[in-house]
Amino acid sequence: MTMNILKVALLTLTLSGGIGAAPVLSYGADPTGLQIMQRVDNRDDGDDLTQSIYQKLIDRRGGVRERFMVAMRKDYGKDSKSISYFLKPANIRDTALLTYDYDGTERDDDQWLYLPALKKVRRISSSDRGDYFMGTDFTFEDVKQTPELEDYNWTLIGSETVDGHDCWKVQGVPKTDELKKDLGYSKTVNFIRKDIDLAIRIDYWDRKGQELKHFHATEVKQIQGVWTATRVVMENIQTGHKTEIVFSDQHYNSGLSDRKFTERMLKRGYRK
Repeated sequence: MTMNILKVALLTLTLSGGIGAAPVLSYGADPTGLQIMQRVDNRDDGDDLTQSIYQKLIDRRGGVRERFMVAMRKDYGKDSKSISYFLKPANIRDTALLTYDYDGTERDDDQWLYLPALKKVRRISSSDRGDYFMGTDFTFEDVKQTPELEDYNWTLIGSETVDGHDCWKVQGVPKTDELKKDLGYSKTVNFIRKDIDLAIRIDYWDRKGQELKHFHATEVKQIQGVWTATRVVMENIQTGHKTEIVFSDQHYNSGLSDRKFTERMLKRGYRK
């Protein structure tokens, strides 16, 4: 009886995050898909972050477009705000995306895209979040990085080794047909590193149930104590188009001002 109580106590402590980023101790009982995704959502990613972004868009014929950006994020409890600016090339310079990512589904996330050529701010509605962002293979929903957990039914469907790392394999299915339409996906399969609670591969299926695209974090580093994806690829297997991204110059916990995450700053353009 004493041993059984000890096993339950250790399992509960691990699932609640009490042992940090250590692997889940199953003792014969794996966590649920939702519990795994909650660990992903709750993992330490710093209170704020500034970083540089290099994008390479590659079409099916091998044609390449390059872009340079800077992005900032700040947490507000369970909520977060982020803003990204295009710096190069000149034809899209100062195009910017502002996102208010609210925890839970009681309030829709807010997103605004500023188009300097039109001097116009476009509000991204919840029905538009499945649209692709600025010609990349990432949707407006994807750029938020962590999905809204309450939008999906999560199921643990196994374990698999990815890039030499033991990963949970978690399937996410939108809860309603309306969500499936808004998100642009009928399901996703997420490969979560067990040691650091980070998704290093995600496979996506389109609204019709056809395999659509693959996300792969090809390089992950620990920066200022935070596990960070520094190189990622999103490849659309239906179109042959892919987007490669390199993240650099990360600065965590620098005390970013709230003023940086406003519609006024969205229109103003990037200022150090």
